[in-house]
Amino acid sequence: MSADVLHSLEGVSQGMELIDMAFAHIALDQQLTVITCNAHLKQMADQYHLSSKEIFSWLKGSHYQSHEEILHQLASDSAITAESRGHAPDGKSFHFQWSLKLLSDSTALCFIRDIRWRQKYQDQWTLFERIFNSGRASVVVTDASNRIVLANKRFEEISGYSSAEVMGFDPGFFSSGRQDKAFYRDLWNSLINDGYWSGLIWNRRKDGREYPEQKTIYTVQNETGQVTHYFSSGEVVLHNDAPTLLSSLTPGQSNSIMGQQGLIEQLNRKQRDQQLPISIFYIGIDNMGRLNRHGGMALGDHIIRVTLQRLTDTFLPEGLVARSVGDEFIIAAPHITSPSQAESIAQSLLSTLQSSIEYQSIEWRSTVSIGVTLLESSHRPREAIEQAHIAMHHAKEQGGNSSHFFDSKLQQIAKEGVLLEQALHLAMDRGEFSLNYQPIVDTETGALVGAEALLRWHSEQFGFVAPDRFIPIAEHTGLIHELGRWVVTEVCQQINRWGDAFKGSIAVNLSAHQLQYAGLAEQLMAILDHHQVPVERVALEITETAMIQDANSAVSVVADLKEAGFMLSIDDFGTGYSSLSYLTRFRLDKLKVDRCFVQKMTEQPQERLVTKAIIQLAKSLGMSIVAEGVETDAQRAALSALECDYLQGYLISKPLPAYEFSFFIKSLAVADGKERPNLCAEA
Repeated sequence: MSADVLHSLEGVSQGMELIDMAFAHIALDQQLTVITCNAHLKQMADQYHLSSKEIFSWLKGSHYQSHEEILHQLASDSAITAESRGHAPDGKSFHFQWSLKLLSDSTALCFIRDIRWRQKYQDQWTLFERIFNSGRASVVVTDASNRIVLANKRFEEISGYSSAEVMGFDPGFFSSGRQDKAFYRDLWNSLINDGYWSGLIWNRRKDGREYPEQKTIYTVQNETGQVTHYFSSGEVVLHNDAPTLLSSLTPGQSNSIMGQQGLIEQLNRKQRDQQLPISIFYIGIDNMGRLNRHGGMALGDHIIRVTLQRLTDTFLPEGLVARSVGDEFIIAAPHITSPSQAESIAQSLLSTLQSSIEYQSIEWRSTVSIGVTLLESSHRPREAIEQAHIAMHHAKEQGGNSSHFFDSKLQQIAKEGVLLEQALHLAMDRGEFSLNYQPIVDTETGALVGAEALLRWHSEQFGFVAPDRFIPIAEHTGLIHELGRWVVTEVCQQINRWGDAFKGSIAVNLSAHQLQYAGLAEQLMAILDHHQVPVERVALEITETAMIQDANSAVSVVADLKEAGFMLSIDDFGTGYSSLSYLTRFRLDKLKVDRCFVQKMTEQPQERLVTKAIIQLAKSLGMSIVAEGVETDAQRAALSALECDYLQGYLISKPLPAYEFSFFIKSLAVADGKERPNLCAEA
């Protein structure tokens, strides 16, 4: 090595000392042997009892499991950055952020920073979240522009809105209108001049009811005295002018309807007088958010009134009817004492409550989800209500408009769901997400035309978590938007890493919740522009279910995506609520035939006819066709005969990590100009 290079390395090493970063000049051998290093690397080696001579064990982790993977990536990019977690020989955990820079003499510079301190702040944030959501006060935090950035669980209970629904809203959205502009002008004068305000505010719930809240609001300032946030804490209070819980309901109902606590007290008395089980029904209206968006809160209030009237007509006077929160109700039926009777009543309720409701000359169709349990004499009413609540949420997760009986397995699933949700909040910072890529090839030539990006979560706590377990949680909590941005960002970065070696497009799946975000097209284009990735390199896949959940909103968002230049596919076609109107209304470019048809088409003639009809329909609309789940040569041949354009499935390749997908690309490049290998051959 020349004297100039050595002198330069010495300068780099001295610079690393000044910024408290470990530095090493390493050989690219099996153990990444250290040629020279600075004092910080030696200190870290002593601290964690790691080798200061060989640092491969420092670098391996979720991204790279072998030195070959590191060397392959370094040869491709000349510089890589990643994080690694592990345990020292004495069991002490470490968490490093590191970079490698390839030198012209086939050695490399390695820079390592200890970031284990981040875990401390993650733990503190977890503690803060628990405290934030455990209090009985409704807490809302807004930014300097008075837009909501945080809201706790108590706020959700009182207002009827989820925190995800109100992110970015001005709290004035919840105002009941009782208090005039002068009231709010005085409030803001107090905040500006005194740094706080305290008083009574009348707000409006999601279901339209007004409630008085004793609230205190504080300004939050940074070290220079600039206001950065506003913090408010409030509690619902009794007030002479406040309506009772149900005073806004149909006249005559309020004497027979109670709140949840009143129902529990009544059930305690019933249990003393009745030895037979009591059926508990927990009922929630489906898709209330969508109904409020399209018809306004007045429509939501009207649907709640009608639903409650139908419940009282069905159960009173023998039963007990209670209003829980928002669009949820609890029924206790002492006269229904067996599981078979309860199940029969639940099915009748589904029919009774799903009929159309007329409002302002428009018929709206509303459905419910029902959770059912039996309150035995040995059980506590509060626990039985919670069990029915869990069962109701399970029914909602199955698509709604259904009933479900509680069992202990559901409770375990619910507990696991809470733990998974907590882990999901930390997964992004911990680098636990990754993408696999499943190749898509031309049916006739076997040429690689693209791939589908598939999200994977390897949790430190739970191990591999299947997408069908964590995606619904991400949607429920609102994390799906952050996760969606991460996926597109990672795809763009990977496209740039592959460079000219891969010229196809990568397909990314969109959630139904993402399709409700009006700024989705602008958000995605900003990511692509930042990474200088052409829009034709990233395709978007939408399921039928995602499109029909709120078709009016989805049409607008999809139109924006099309105008931006994205290639759009409909995924899993034929498995849901297939409708020709969706194919024409959404102006889609590509249709993916679901694996359930592909896997049966060579064995069941009827499935082959269905597949043929789907392909002909799509082609008549100018769409290209991708068949998913192709596993055999017979399926490939049948799809070729039906003029299917592209194939995806295990016959071609399983989903691959990025570095393995690179090898797949190279295997095709090696065959270029020669006889192309049969990508569809049996493995």
